[in-house]
Amino acid sequence: MIERGDHEVFDEPFSARYYFSPERRSDRFDGIEPGAGLEAVLADLLAAAETRPVFIKDMAYHVTDAISATFLGQFTNSYLAREPLAALSSLWRMWPDFTDDEAGYEALGRAFDVVPGPVIEADDLASDPAGIIEAWCEAIGLGFDPEALTWEPGMVPQWVHWRDWYKGVADSSGFQAPTDLPEGPPPPPDQRVRTAAAAARPVYDRLTGQRVTAT
Repeated sequence: MIERGDHEVFDEPFSARYYFSPERRSDRFDGIEPGAGLEAVLADLLAAAETRPVFIKDMAYHVTDAISATFLGQFTNSYLAREPLAALSSLWRMWPDFTDDEAGYEALGRAFDVVPGPVIEADDLASDPAGIIEAWCEAIGLGFDPEALTWEPGMVPQWVHWRDWYKGVADSSGFQAPTDLPEGPPPPPDQRVRTAAAAARPVYDRLTGQRVTAT
């Protein structure tokens, strides 16, 4: 969506609210950021949308206590779901003390139940980016731009706040086919990951039952 150039792209704007605002639900980080509350962030997004189309990528758990038809109804919603063991193994490597909230699937499932939308399965996207993105664009009424499937490597401004998480994509020039086994990578020697992945599986299965497929 950054490469398309026809949207203003916001990367996890509500993360500031979850981690750095007076309303924060996590003590993972120190410090308070001004203008990071839910209403302030939402106002910034709506103001930007008055000028040009806006695309937001965010985690459902960042607004877990605000998930409602009224809140989500302000957006055109679609969902990205990754196989839980693979996703949570990656999360564990970065944050071995991740919380149930940060696992993310519970809030993701509630958001989908409140306001359903097209679902992209992560391995499908990596295996056939052109087919899946074209199908997703059709599902949300957006023109498909195949030239946006590749980009120049490098860190972009939208990622700087969470730059440690974006090293792989910053080094890339396009989508890469998944190399994990179909059942996901072997779990690390940590029961926390296995337990969280088992709890997340029903949400993943429910969402991917509605996944977009290439035509």
